[in-house]
Amino acid sequence: MREILKHTPGRIFLIILFLSVVGMLFVPRYFTSKVLVFGWMTLPLAAGLIFIFVWLVAYLIYFFKYWPYR
Repeated sequence: MREILKHTPGRIFLIILFLSVVGMLFVPRYFTSKVLVFGWMTLPLAAGLIFIFVWLVAYLIYFFKYWPYR
């Protein structure tokens, strides 16, 4: 963890992950209403998929482009 905090891309990576977790704390207030995304996907499923997609993209960009131990 010390290595990831020592350089700027690592800090940005952790900030993105933290903001996505904070964002997921605010989404459940909309789970009580019947909201469909694209006409078939429920809001909790869409929120979970977006959460996973954000983490996957952040992971791939950081570890394939900015990983300090290549």
